[in-house]
Parts: sequence; structure tokens; C-alpha cells
Amino acid sequence: MQTERESSKDNPISVCMLTHSIYSRDTRIRRLAEYLAADGHRVDVICLAPDTPEDPVDLTNVRVFPLPVSRRRRERLGLIFEWIVTFVLMFLSTTRLDLKNRYDLIHVHNMPDFLVFCAMLPRLRGCPVILNIHDVTPQVARSKLGLSSDHPLIRVLTAIERICIKFSTYVITETRVAAKSLIEEGAPPDKVGIVMNAADARVFEPDEKNVDRHPQSGPFTILFVGTVARRYGLETCVRALPYLEQAIPDVRLRVIPKVKHEGVALDECLALADSMGVSDLIELSDPVPLEHMPAVMINSNIGLYPALVDCHMDVSPSLKIPEMVNMGLPIVASRLSWLVELYGEDSIAFVPAGDAKALADRILELYQSPGERTRLARNAMKRGAALSWEEQYGAYKEVLGTLLPGMKGS
Repeated sequence: MQTERESSKDNPISVCMLTHSIYSRDTRIRRLAEYLAADGHRVDVICLAPDTPEDPVDLTNVRVFPLPVSRRRRERLGLIFEWIVTFVLMFLSTTRLDLKNRYDLIHVHNMPDFLVFCAMLPRLRGCPVILNIHDVTPQVARSKLGLSSDHPLIRVLTAIERICIKFSTYVITETRVAAKSLIEEGAPPDKVGIVMNAADARVFEPDEKNVDRHPQSGPFTILFVGTVARRYGLETCVRALPYLEQAIPDVRLRVIPKVKHEGVALDECLALADSMGVSDLIELSDPVPLEHMPAVMINSNIGLYPALVDCHMDVSPSLKIPEMVNMGLPIVASRLSWLVELYGEDSIAFVPAGDAKALADRILELYQSPGERTRLARNAMKRGAALSWEEQYGAYKEVLGTLLPGMKGS
């Protein structure tokens, strides 16, 4: 009897993925593309060019087509201009590749939502188009700009989102809250599905021994990794450093941004650190390839997620949390609804968002109690075991089986 994976290889499909991100460092896109490739399907990815020198990603059945534009953390008109340039280039690239390959499926990852219209030609010939809404755009705009739900810009973004959903064949999002929000905005309930974000166990291999592999001597490293925007709370970490400097010898804050040019928020944090006299406690790195991130986490003592609470951050899961959990790294984080829901009260050291003194006090408590760090990390690993990417990939294949009835192994 054939296994499900062998059955898939007997009947491969051709998929084109579109993303306004750098493929080698985007866990979500790489994981999905490589799982499809391992099942024997052919995957093309149209993405942004790397912003730092890196080794090429080489995998059978995955081809990467980087556009001649890279990622910078731009604001307002600069961001809109980048999106427009990306859209034009991606539209041309998608059209050219589809004329040559006639894809069975186009999978578009937001933001922005309107990248779905890059698949105009495939859609017109009947090819299914998935819009993967990782972030609900109107919520992100409200979070970044501090706008109310009835602001004219939010109304425009909501209208664009509705049009993009209508154009798409199917919509995938990551949480029940996000799915509920899209349905309330008018998306047909049978057109919206949930595929949750989970750590890629091939890279971030969950192992209880990871809990005991963190440094026992040398610098005490607290790790901030990912997007550096105001809503992610790096400023709170910087403001906590003067308290920590007095109590923890050789403490350091390691910052690994998602993109090389993170922009204003990072510059402001570095200027703040300089004015507070703690610049020497910050180790700023270039973005790290996905394969190197487990070692970074193992060589840290505490992971941080000090996000501010708003309509977006309170309900939008970060993939860095399950990755740190798999690596046995104890986490200090803001009390966010999605974190409490997924991990409970006994797996993460929660602090009030934006409170630098509370953050410093909690870090100091864990510094002084290695046993508590171990307890939190082990509890988090037990909770995280229920969030398996294998199960989520199974949910994704069910979607493909619905959109492509002839696809075997779905």
C-alpha cells in the first residue's frame, strides 16, 4: 500500500508562491514550500532579493526567483512606493512564469493583500488562488498609526481587503480571532480556513535536553529577535538595561533584526541606549539565516517578546515564540491574549507591556533562579508539543484537496 507522501509524488502539482519577503529568512514560506517539495510537488517562489550576502538555498523541486528589490523598514509613503514597485515587478514575473509553466495553484502571502492581483492571468484561466493573510492589514495599520476603526484610511484598507478576498479562491489565516474578523468584514465563512503558525521541527528540533544546553557561565544574554518596530517593544528592553546593569554582571541584550535596514524604530532605540549610557550592553547583529537561529537561541539565557498591547499585537501570534520554546529558551513576554491562550500562566514569565522596571525585575528574578528558568522552559515545551506543524500541514493539504480535487495524497 502506498503512503500518503508516495501518493503525492505520483501526482505532483505545480505551485507558485508570492511573498514580499526574503525567502531564505521567512520561516513560514520556506517551511511550506519545502514540505510541498518533499511531497514531490514543484514550487516556484517569487520574493525579494536578500539584503545581506548569504548562501543560496538549494532544494530539489523549489526554485526561487528574487526580484531586483530588497526589504527596508520604510514608513508611510516610502512603504507604499516599495509595495507598488514590488507589485509591478511581481505581476510581470508571475505572468511570465505562468505562461511558461501553467501553474496548478498560486499561493499569495500578505502583506500587502493586493499582491493577489499579480495572479490575474492564472486566475482568468481558472487557476485557484490562495490569499494567505498572515496579518490583517487594517489591524496592522491601526497598530502602527494609532488610528480608530472608523478612520478613512482604515475604511479604505478594509475595502481593499474585501476586494482581494473576493478575487481569491480561498483565504487562509492563522487564528480563530483573525478568521472571525474577516468573516465579520464580509468574507464567506466557507471561504476562510485556519492553518496555524508553528515552528519547523526540522530546524528547531524540540528536545527536552535543549533546556540544559544554555550557557551556565560567561555573559548573561537576553535575546530580542525579529521585527524592530515600535509596537514590538525593543525600547522597553533598552530602558530596562540600566536596572539590569546594576544587578547582573556582564549582562547583554542581543538584537537580531528581521531585515538589515530596520529603519527609524531601531535608530531611535540605539540613540536612546547611547543617551542612557548602555550602548555597550547591546550587541546588534545582522539578520541571521534560518539554519543558524537555533544555535543563537541555545547560546542565549532568556528570550524576550515585549510587544505593546493593541488591536493587532494582542491577537497576532509570533513564530519566534514557538521557535524559542522548541529550543528550551525561557521567555519573558508582555501579557498578550494569544500567549495566555496558547501557553497559559505557568510557561512564560509575563510582565505588563511597556513597563521597563517590571521587565527588569522579572529578568532579574529568573537570573537569580536557574531552577525557575528551567521550570518555565519545560512547561512551555509541554504546551508547545500540542502545536505541531505536521498537523497544520495536514490542514493545508485538506485545503489543496478541496481546490484541486484530482490531487492525490491530500
